[in-house]
Amino acid sequence: MYIESPPLAGRAASDRPYRPGPRTFGPALTRTLSASSAPPAITQTFRTLGRFSVVLFIGIGATLAWQSYGGELVSAWAPSLRWLFPPSPSAELQAQLKPVAIDLAIMKRSIEQLASNQDQLARKQDQMTQAFATLQVAVRDINQNILALAPLAPKAGSKSAQPAAQ
Repeated sequence: MYIESPPLAGRAASDRPYRPGPRTFGPALTRTLSASSAPPAITQTFRTLGRFSVVLFIGIGATLAWQSYGGELVSAWAPSLRWLFPPSPSAELQAQLKPVAIDLAIMKRSIEQLASNQDQLARKQDQMTQAFATLQVAVRDINQNILALAPLAPKAGSKSAQPAAQ
């Protein structure tokens, strides 16, 4: 609270400096000011999410920049940190590695062909196994049919054949 000093002698009221006194507001304005001083929970949530989003986007941007230009930027800004990044291969080294890369590609293609051939052989082996099982069933059926027909035929020199001849 502000206390005014007594008027100075010899000065008019208009000559005195203006010093505001305590302010009083009506009850409606006082409630509005006190309510706006503490933001609602939704406002706080949006502010928190906004801050988090800004930090997230800055992190994503920094990560992408690091992946794209990291080694070059670090080499330019701090040459003592070059050891953190692998050196780029020289043209001579690339020329030496090119035949090795071609050989590896040919080898990879050969391995893929071998794997394909092995799959085909495995399928053919399964087909042959199924055909063999089918043949075994057919042979068993034929043997059973032969055995079933054998007792019907008369044997040579049996007793039942002699009375018919007499």
